[in-house]
Amino acid sequence: MDGQHIEEVTLQKANFIGIGAQKCASTWLYGALAQFPDVYVSDRKEVDFFSYFYDHGYEWYERHFAEGAQRRFRGEVSPSYFISSDAPQRAHLYNRDLLILVTLRDPVERAYSNHLHEVRAGHLSGANLVFETAIENNPLYLNQGRYAHHLQRWFATFPREQIHVTFQEDVKADSLAQTRRLAAFMGTREPEQFVRRSANESVDYKNRAVGMMLWRLGKRARKAGLGAVVEQVKTLPGIRQMRSANQKSLRDATAPMRPETEAALVRSFEEDVRALESLLGTQVPWKRFRAS
Repeated sequence: MDGQHIEEVTLQKANFIGIGAQKCASTWLYGALAQFPDVYVSDRKEVDFFSYFYDHGYEWYERHFAEGAQRRFRGEVSPSYFISSDAPQRAHLYNRDLLILVTLRDPVERAYSNHLHEVRAGHLSGANLVFETAIENNPLYLNQGRYAHHLQRWFATFPREQIHVTFQEDVKADSLAQTRRLAAFMGTREPEQFVRRSANESVDYKNRAVGMMLWRLGKRARKAGLGAVVEQVKTLPGIRQMRSANQKSLRDATAPMRPETEAALVRSFEEDVRALESLLGTQVPWKRFRAS
C-alpha cells in the first residue's frame, strides 16, 4: 500500500467507522462486522486516518477498502477517533452520511483495563505498576472515560440516527444479541451462522516468550493488511486452545483497585455519566452508578 508502484484499483468511500472508546469492546466490534456478508472491514483494524494520518489524504484512506469496493458497507474501527477533537469534523467533511459505531464501558472498569493494557505492553515499571500511582502517571486513564464530554462532539456533528452505541457489558451478557442489533442498525444481511465473539479481557502469558511472539506476529500481519486473516486463524480449534492454555488474566498478577479508589472514581465520573444518559436518552447498565 505504501510502495512506490500502486496498481490502479476502484476506490469507494467508507460509509461507517467504529470510534471506540479504547478498551471498550472495539475488537468485538471489528470481529462482528467482519462476519456480515455485505460489509468490508479494513484488514488493518486501526487505520487512524481521521486522528493521526489525515495528512495522507483520501486516496490513501480508501485504499484500505479497495478489496471491498463492491460491498454495500465499507469501513474501519479506530478507537483513537473517540477523544480526537478534530476527528468528528474531518469525518463529516469526508462523508456526511457515515454511520458512527460507538462502544462504551463502565468508565471505572475502563480505567483499570487501560492500566492492565499498559502493564502488558511493558510501558510501566516500579511504583507505576500500582493502579493508584499509574493514574497520576497517565491522565488518559480518566480522560478517555469522560464519554459525554467526547461523544457530544459526534452528536453535534452527525445526526443521532447515524450513531449506534453498544455497551461492553451487554456484549458480555449476550454477544449474539448485540451482533444482531448492530446488523439491524446498519441494515445489513446477517450471516448464516454467527461466530460468537466476547469482549476481550486483558491477559498476560504463562510462557511470555511464546505469547509475545504470537502477539507481535499478529500485530505485524495486521499492519501488512492481513487483519481479517488473523481473526480467522484465531478461531481455528487448535490455535484457539493453544492461545487459551498460554493465557492468564492480568487481574490475577496485578494489584487490584483499592475500594477507596473505586469510590473516588465513581464520584469523579458521576456528573459525566448523568450527562451521558441525558445525551443518549437511556440509562447506562453500570450498576455502581445506578446505585449512587
